[in-house]
Amino acid sequence: NVRGAKKFLLYGLVVIGLFLLFSHFDSPLRIKVSFPDDGLSSLQSPGEAAPEVERLAEELMREQEREERLRNDVAGARNKFQPNIPQEKLSDSTIFSYDWVEPPKLRAKREEYEQRFQRKVRDMGDDKEKVKDAGYNEHGYNSHLAETIPINRDIGDKRHPQCKNGGWPTKLPRASVIFCFHNENLIVLLRSIYSVLMRTPPELLADVIVVDDASTDAHPDIRKPLDDIVALMGGKVKVLRLDERSGLIKARMAGAAYSTGELLVFFDAHIECSHGWLEPMAERVYLDPTTVVCPCIDIIKHDTMEYPNNAQQEIQKGGFHWGLIYKWIPLNATQRAQGITAPQASATMAGGLFAMSRDYFYQLGTYDDEMKIWGGENLEISFRIWMCGGRLEIVPCSRVGHLFRVRNPVSFPDGTDTVSRNTRRLAEVWLDEYKEYYYEIQGGKGRDYGDVSARRHLRDRLQCKPFKWFVKNVYPELVVPDDSNFALGSIRNPESNLCLDDLQRLDDDKGDKQAGVYWCHNQGGSQFFIFSKDFEIVALRKNDYCLDNSNYSPGATLEWYPCHKMGGNQQWAYDVKTRQLKHVPSGNCLDVANAKAKDPVVLNHCDGSSTQEWEFSKVYSKELSWN
Repeated sequence: NVRGAKKFLLYGLVVIGLFLLFSHFDSPLRIKVSFPDDGLSSLQSPGEAAPEVERLAEELMREQEREERLRNDVAGARNKFQPNIPQEKLSDSTIFSYDWVEPPKLRAKREEYEQRFQRKVRDMGDDKEKVKDAGYNEHGYNSHLAETIPINRDIGDKRHPQCKNGGWPTKLPRASVIFCFHNENLIVLLRSIYSVLMRTPPELLADVIVVDDASTDAHPDIRKPLDDIVALMGGKVKVLRLDERSGLIKARMAGAAYSTGELLVFFDAHIECSHGWLEPMAERVYLDPTTVVCPCIDIIKHDTMEYPNNAQQEIQKGGFHWGLIYKWIPLNATQRAQGITAPQASATMAGGLFAMSRDYFYQLGTYDDEMKIWGGENLEISFRIWMCGGRLEIVPCSRVGHLFRVRNPVSFPDGTDTVSRNTRRLAEVWLDEYKEYYYEIQGGKGRDYGDVSARRHLRDRLQCKPFKWFVKNVYPELVVPDDSNFALGSIRNPESNLCLDDLQRLDDDKGDKQAGVYWCHNQGGSQFFIFSKDFEIVALRKNDYCLDNSNYSPGATLEWYPCHKMGGNQQWAYDVKTRQLKHVPSGNCLDVANAKAKDPVVLNHCDGSSTQEWEFSKVYSKELSWN
């Protein structure tokens, strides 16, 4: 390589210089040494050559010292974040090449598809909004714009500059990349596959398994056209078609069984890999096969298909709320101090993009195959990894763009709510006594979740830790609705029998979050809150929203706003004697006023009226009075 050639020439020049210094010639010897990149001038004589030789020798020593420091830094970082690594795993390193070449017949087929889909979009007419809406209705993103973008587009290198130095262990495991889809857009799927082929070292790619989870006849492009172009990809890409709709969980299990690599990489079918995406994840698994890794997930914009460069931004890690749904949370101070490119422990994974050792995947029990279609499987495997002796990380030097849909266009075969059923299975197997909090907040206790005896037996066989250990050691950020809070449960106005209610408005990420009241039903869910030790009224059902007010005028309505732990507009006080809930910054009291079910709740001057009396289901502290 260039660095090796440069070093060889520098060594040669030093030898020649030393020879000249100690030789006696009657006339000057003219020597010309060419370095394509360094622009070195001719060296006239032994006397003239000596300073230049000394300078080059010093430069060579500095280069050697820099490389030695780099090797030590890399080894130090690996030891810091992955202790007790056998030194032989860190001794040999290499830089892998990206030399995949698109075969001519494949290139011709790709260009044919690109032109055909571009014509299709043009034929849809000039009403861009209509075309855009049609794409959103079909796929949940601007799919017709996506069809006009080259399949093999260059997205640039999305890595942080610190990620581009140093080599990788020579014996990294070979990867099987598994895509699962149902009625996916063909061009978006092909762009996902191409990004793997173009930006993965061929020697590290065992195969790409594309699992079709029984796409319907309404999407003919995803059948024969997909088979035709995959047949030209050289044998590493294989399509596996399931005869009946099985869902993401079983489709991934089928893809894993069909694959051959030592490292299993599970991807959604609407992603784009950045340069150098595989090696950082493969290294973490190579160093410790019980480590499961996720790339840093960049957001591909659903309306413009732009893939921004976010490498300078601090990553977030995974958590969950008490609906047992994934959410992003910030790194803690200790993690931030480790640096922007350091692999970070994460309590949970989003689930769409991760990699793990093939052997460990099967040792750990694959997926719960009694979960249906989609939902909850990401938290189930996250809890299982941590509680049963593994580790889950996010690797910032691995960047993969993900096209997040604004809605899920996938239908459920029998119309059932598989997410709720799956999360009940998750709670029954892994949450221990904490499952009661889940049922209080989410509801659904007593509803069907199937037979979980096999998964409980797996947990026993793996000798997994209790969920309490997970909360204390892995996810201390979790807000637990226990007696460490001042009060919890429903917040009821006795005279009207109306309860504070989120009115299901927390389910819409972009919709109105106005707080209201509804008939008290004693079923938790949208009427379950905690009065926290931070003096907040918190809705735990989704993403920890706090009761907030920024308008201090009488009659002002309130809204649910993400909790910020800074008091202010989210700070409340409760008088257990008068049963008034006082908004501290405004000095006004929560008032049901003349509200009916589904009406907003308001703030008014504290006047001691019965419409300002509120009862919590459980009160753990009587020292909440502002008097």
